[in-house]
Amino acid sequence: MKKYIGSMAAASMSLMMSTQGMAALSDEEIAQLGSTLTPFGAEIAANADGTIPRWEGGMCEPPAGYAPVKSDTGGPWVDPFANEKPQFSITIGNLQEYADKLDPGTLELFARYPETFRIDVYSTQRTACYPQWVYDNTINNVRSPELVGGAPGLVGAHAQIPFPIPKTGHEAMWNVQTRVDMPHVTGDQENWLIDSSGNVTRTATNRIEQFKPYWDNTRDAVPESQPFFALISTTIAPVGSAGVKQLRHAFLNTELRDPIAWSYVPGQRRVRLAPEFKYDTVSTTSGGVLLFDEISGFDGKMDKFDFVLKGKREMYIPANAYRFNQARSADVNTPHHANPDYLRFELRRVWVVEANLKQGQRHVQQTKVFYLDEDSWSVAVYNAFDHAGKVQKVTMFPGFQQYEMPLYRAAPYVLYDLTKRAYSHGARFGGDAAHGFYRVAPFPRNYFTAGNLAGTGIR
Repeated sequence: MKKYIGSMAAASMSLMMSTQGMAALSDEEIAQLGSTLTPFGAEIAANADGTIPRWEGGMCEPPAGYAPVKSDTGGPWVDPFANEKPQFSITIGNLQEYADKLDPGTLELFARYPETFRIDVYSTQRTACYPQWVYDNTINNVRSPELVGGAPGLVGAHAQIPFPIPKTGHEAMWNVQTRVDMPHVTGDQENWLIDSSGNVTRTATNRIEQFKPYWDNTRDAVPESQPFFALISTTIAPVGSAGVKQLRHAFLNTELRDPIAWSYVPGQRRVRLAPEFKYDTVSTTSGGVLLFDEISGFDGKMDKFDFVLKGKREMYIPANAYRFNQARSADVNTPHHANPDYLRFELRRVWVVEANLKQGQRHVQQTKVFYLDEDSWSVAVYNAFDHAGKVQKVTMFPGFQQYEMPLYRAAPYVLYDLTKRAYSHGARFGGDAAHGFYRVAPFPRNYFTAGNLAGTGIR
């Protein structure tokens, strides 16, 4: 593991001389970045009993034997912890001993499936590592980002974690929405649905092409009129849906620009706006269990809910899940819940954000709770509650360190719909045929446009 702490401390001290205005953070708080806190605001020190170790810079380089098949990045990944054994397992028999470190949704899974559901807990490995320029940008420009309006929108941020020491739930969730990625990546991913009877259906295989100019460090900023994130999803399977495309744009200043989506259906041979691709509209590629605003934990505009930062806690979350991402789907797809043999949990510090539906707004969920990994600003676990206060959804994100980039990737998910007694998983970076997101050459300038969507569609 490589250490970046010394240079970061120097950067934070020089920043104290800056006069740019972000009054939310004091000079003393900013000076912690790179000294007692990582550049992303995580605690560098170990916890009191050492079960969470000190952050030593993370895993910044590939281990021996890593040989990607698509480019210089991507899968298959060598599991650096393949020989580790669980420290212990949490079962219904010893659940009360560990319940204070689990979320309500996971506790409900124990209650529903007491004979088969378990959590294997491994030693905590703080692998999250990012390029040095990401750390430098985050510290040196920490006073620049601001939230504006009631949505709220983000301004003044580029190629950085905007709020490494968050004061509000909105700031924490903008850290999630701008989590580190490469500007140009692509990859294939599958989605599976396992219903209440244990029947298994592959609901979709999609090719994802993604452009994130926010993380293009050769730019000074992303203009407000342009998306900070653009994505094209092309359906490969099933055959009946092959060629269907979705194009999505997301903007930083959501006070000025709402997210926009388009769709292309080969049989219709035209591109249409898709304003329904947001909020609590159901994503068809998930088999009817994933809402659009649940993609990657949260997606879209933050105007329907009040987001409150509840603080930080220690919790068992999925992490460093190389085995899960490399497994065959047939081995993962066990009845009622994903096969526990392939999931790795670690004790981590997480930020907790609770979002409650605003008065007068409509949504199928009353409350959303997000548990955010402090080292990577990725959603680790997500719970949703219905209007009766019952747990409706629990989603786990078995991420891993994509050490060749380097960045922590937490797109893979396992989503439990407790109302339908079904679960879905998708975006696994490995396994049957997928090789994860890998770096590609810059896309053509007008690639992520509605006009291009029509031009490249299957006719």
